Amino acid sequence: MPRMFMPAIATVAFVVSTPALADTYNMADFSAGTFGGGANVKAPFSGNGYFPGQGFSGSFVFDNDLIPAAGSGFVNVLTSSFPDAAHIPASDQFVFNFGGLTFTAADAVSPMAIQYNNGKFNGFFYVADFTFDSAQYQLQIQGGSLSVVALDSMGNPTFNNLINGYVNIGDASVTNITSYVPITGPGGGGVPEPATWTMMIVGLLGVGGTLRHRRAKVAFA
Repeated sequence: MPRMFMPAIATVAFVVSTPALADTYNMADFSAGTFGGGANVKAPFSGNGYFPGQGFSGSFVFDNDLIPAAGSGFVNVLTSSFPDAAHIPASDQFVFNFGGLTFTAADAVSPMAIQYNNGKFNGFFYVADFTFDSAQYQLQIQGGSLSVVALDSMGNPTFNNLINGYVNIGDASVTNITSYVPITGPGGGGVPEPATWTMMIVGLLGVGGTLRHRRAKVAFA
């Protein structure tokens, strides 16, 4: 490709891939674990990759503009309520490394949320079904409480907890906070703003002008 084409084409590519975002976001790590004592990890999980006092880790994306104010009490912020939620992949939105299993936002069987207590991180609301040792179970995270229960033949959760644990809550438990930019480029579903369309047109006109200039020079020669 002739070098004279590159500036105009680069301009078009840049404006297409960076539409404006509604809010600002961060990605952060969190930690969790099982309580100590054999009663908190039962068969078939006990001795099969899970044990009392075991630690887990995960990461999630949160919307800075939707963090509740201090004194607001318990508030569940649905991740689907993020204005740019469509541009945050499920594998970024929420990941939980639970022993040998990995859960993401795509595994949730009901709308998931980040929970806050007076504006401070207080865990999640997250429910996901999964298969373990050829049987069906459900992971439940409600605020800072974590549990695994069996599902009955109708797919309904039972009340016998096979794993009891926790999610570390409080802002100090949210670590490695970094800025996160939702995917808004090609494949991200972003729709250019009116000003972006104008810049695209200008860029394309520049390409067209360059082509006309080259044709004129060839004809003259």
